Amino acid sequence: MSRSMFDDIDGAPAGLMEAADSRTLRLSAHPLTPAELDGLFRYQEAFLAHMEQATVAHDAFATAHQLGLQASGLEVKVVELGNALLRAYAGQRWTARKVRSRLAELEKQTDDVSVEKARKARDELHRLEDLEPLARRYGQEAIDLLNQHEDRLVSLHTRMQKALTRP
Repeated sequence: MSRSMFDDIDGAPAGLMEAADSRTLRLSAHPLTPAELDGLFRYQEAFLAHMEQATVAHDAFATAHQLGLQASGLEVKVVELGNALLRAYAGQRWTARKVRSRLAELEKQTDDVSVEKARKARDELHRLEDLEPLARRYGQEAIDLLNQHEDRLVSLHTRMQKALTRP
């Protein structure tokens, strides 16, 4: 008799479990519409307009969030769920761009260490370019919509990271 219901899986690839988890999470994912994406853009722009000011008060984050919510015209839940999707997507696309840049540098070098690093970078880039796990989690329609705005999303993501990590 098995100790747990998962003991019978014996040797099942981790990817199969991740895919099942993603499909389960997909059932609870909020479908992103073009109108909501526009609202999320307004939220992030208003948030950043406040946070990128030269001086911000101790309550800057709360104020920026409130300004963003007002600009978005969306409910808090939609903004939070949407921002989670945007962070996941834009973070992966930003990382892929950085790895692609590094790979281009490595491919100009011919030493053994650089060749090995380039091989690893190609493998990592292949993994990062695969948006199928995000599509399983959030829906292919949402990923297709985000792909149409990739440059803007990556730019906002970069600005958001700078604004949220500045001293």
